[in-house]
Amino acid sequence: MNSQIKIVNERIHYIDWLRVLAFGLLFIFHSWRPFDHFPWHIKNEGQSVVFDLLTMFTHGWRMFLIFLVSGAGTWFAMKSRKKAFVKERVKRLLIPFLFGILLIIPPQRFYEWVTYRNFTGNYFDFLLMYPTQQLGDNMGSSLLLWFGHLGTHIWYLPFLFVMTIIALPLLKKIQKGHFNFSGLKKIMRSNYGVFILVVPMIIVRILLKPIYSEYTDWADFVIYMFPFVYGFIFMHDTDFIDIIKKKTTLFLVVGVICSVYFLYTGSQNPENVQEYLHPSFSLYHIEISIVSMLIAYSWILFFLGFFAKKMNFNHSLLIPANISILPIYILHQTLIIVIGYYVVNTELHIGLKFLIITFSAIPAAILLYKIIQRNNLLRFLFGLKPKAKQVIEEKK
Repeated sequence: MNSQIKIVNERIHYIDWLRVLAFGLLFIFHSWRPFDHFPWHIKNEGQSVVFDLLTMFTHGWRMFLIFLVSGAGTWFAMKSRKKAFVKERVKRLLIPFLFGILLIIPPQRFYEWVTYRNFTGNYFDFLLMYPTQQLGDNMGSSLLLWFGHLGTHIWYLPFLFVMTIIALPLLKKIQKGHFNFSGLKKIMRSNYGVFILVVPMIIVRILLKPIYSEYTDWADFVIYMFPFVYGFIFMHDTDFIDIIKKKTTLFLVVGVICSVYFLYTGSQNPENVQEYLHPSFSLYHIEISIVSMLIAYSWILFFLGFFAKKMNFNHSLLIPANISILPIYILHQTLIIVIGYYVVNTELHIGLKFLIITFSAIPAAILLYKIIQRNNLLRFLFGLKPKAKQVIEEKK
């Protein structure tokens, strides 16, 4: 048996902390989105370059980090659930998504209609029109784009489900030890060999992004699958974690250099940003694909290595924070948009508006979670285990 494989019930605290960081950042990220120059559900009358730079910087790696953590979590889930794993994924991912598109997402679209479509009816009037309007929109033949169209920010849930099902045969073989990673680990221990895992990400982006350029279409799906599988592999064989811990400074340096270059080129020429988002086959596309994938790869492995070294400890708030992540993730953007719509229409300073939205939406999300956790039906709809079962697992 591989000595690196962990006991099923052992909690790896730095992965828990990393998950809190990844989803916590998502909350802050969406709180400043009304104030950058990029399209979003609601917009402040004035925008700030500072928030533009923050969006450009974090967008390059935030979802990669979430999928890396999701891959690590999938390793533990497969070890503990075994035959019930797929059933558990349905409950954990698809049920909250379906519930979300029915009740959580419509308020976002209502304020979007008021902002961009000059809709003047009340919320009930909106609900009478909304289903027909949504289903009548032309999203093409891509199932993945429908996830984002119907679910806005919770596209991640069905994305992760489909990704898991597609990768499941590979993950099972990895779990059973059918792959020998000794050659890969030898390469990664060399000076810059640790970047070998970014190469397929670069190739996929170069080949697929000009064809499937929309965000969360097939190009993004395949690219996000790499950190997902890497997270799974790193938990299966923690020799990789030891290698990454030793390369943390290298990842930080490369991440900073590439991010500065990306921000500089984007700020100097707005057309570069559009070419990044919706590229054509060109030399610049190859260049920016290399840079952007190095950004994603370097930052997520920097955080993984840093947290493995510095954050592998327990805290009384850690398990409750991890349990609350999924419901708060589902709720957070709707709360930000509902609160934000009224805040952005005030005459307050843009920085103060951002703080009001953030520190109003966070306690609102926590309060709603407190209500959800008390009721087993709500727990089921938000992807949580029944209360009695959850208490038992927390005590393990």
